[in-house]
This record gives sequence, C-alpha cells and structure tokens, in this order.
Amino acid sequence: MQFKIFKKYNLIQGISDTSFGSIDPTPADPKLSKKESEKRAIKFLKSLNYKNINSQNLIFAEQIFSSNVRVCKVKDSGKIIKGVDGFISNIPGQTLVIITADCVPILLFDSKNRAIGVLHGGRKCLIKGIIKNAISKMILNFKSKPEDILVGIAPHIRVCHYWLRERTYRNLKKTSLKRYFLKKKSKIYFDLTKLTFDALQKEGIPKENIKDCRICTFCTYKKYFSARKEEEFPRIYPEKNPRFASFIGLKI
Repeated sequence: MQFKIFKKYNLIQGISDTSFGSIDPTPADPKLSKKESEKRAIKFLKSLNYKNINSQNLIFAEQIFSSNVRVCKVKDSGKIIKGVDGFISNIPGQTLVIITADCVPILLFDSKNRAIGVLHGGRKCLIKGIIKNAISKMILNFKSKPEDILVGIAPHIRVCHYWLRERTYRNLKKTSLKRYFLKKKSKIYFDLTKLTFDALQKEGIPKENIKDCRICTFCTYKKYFSARKEEEFPRIYPEKNPRFASFIGLKI
C-alpha cells in the first residue's frame, strides 16, 4: 500500500504486506537472513516501479522500544543503525525502513524543506516521546515547521484487539494514559491510534495533515503480520515472528 498524501511528491514510499514475506534484518527465524530481507525489500519497492533501488539505499533501525531518533548521515546508507527506533533525513537516495507487526509505523514528510522521517510507534516508544523527539529534530536540523509536515499512519493493531496484559494495566492505570483505555467485558484495551494522533497534534501537526490508513493488523492478519494474532495461533505464518516493512525515501 501507499499513502495518497505523499503521491504528488517525488518520494519513495510504501508498506509491504505478507505476499512479500517477512522483512527483518535481524530475524528471529534462522531461515531468514539479512540478505534475504534486503532482497524482499527491494522486490517490494520495485513492484511499486521504484527501479533504481538496491540494498545500499536502505537504512534499518535496531528498534529497542526507545524514543531515540537518528539524524541520518551519508555513511548510514546500507546499514542497520543500533540503538534507535526512528530516523529523519534530507539525503536523496536514502530509503528509511521500520519493521513492525502490530506497532504503529509513522511516516513523516516536510513538503517545504524536503525532509523525511519514519518512526517505530510501539507503545513504549510513543509513551517515551518518540514523536516529540522526531519533530523537534526536524525543526532543529532541517528548519521544518509542524504545519508543513505530512504524516502517514500505517497498519497497526487497533483498540478493537489491543488488550493490555495485567502487569501493563497495573503500571498504566494510575497515569494520564488511562484515558486511552477501553473496557470490554473482562479486558482493558488500549488505543494506540488515538495516542499517536494526540502526540502528533501536540507537536503542532494539523489534523488535516495526518492520514491514517485505518487498517488493523489483527483484523487483517492475512495481509499484514500481527504478533498478537500469531500468539493466539502460532502456526498461522510460515516464518516465526514475521514483520512487514514501512519505507520512505527521497528520490535522487
């Protein structure tokens, strides 16, 4: 899938699906290598008619459930960057990649200054302030203005299926985050989507600049990998702990 909000700009952008297999540069499944993941990523991007792409264009994040966002340098191309959960860049030719299987992938584009970003919006990352960190760094490094930043929110688990484990619930129930709770029968569900929207708007991103694909990974597990669905049905995917990828890049 691709975001219409980015279509008229000279960007590389898209979200892979299960038909391309798991894309994970540090895979849990020993059958999947970094090289194979890169090969699948390139195959997906070329299916979108991005012809001049190779593994040296891609930048993957280690993804440690932090708020750490890296300002990319030319030397980062083709690497897995340790200790980060997001990137921003204004370097043409770089394609930034985040992998997920229920967390919120967030794509950013400053349409005036031609700067991009991609964030791993896991619950912990969002709570720690990854969105604030990314927007602040775009303002500082690229002179971005929040009103010029366009945002695409990719498939992730929605409040309909994202129930909290008991320990997580206990840790959050006495905090301001309880406003994202939804009680259904005996379980408490958490609204990652609303948390993401609120964090973006708090940083000054206009609501009309934010486009949500409205796809739940759990509900559409056959098209987009869902870790929670795999927990319930461990053999639903041919590979263990599979991930799909979200891409954004500036064309040369």
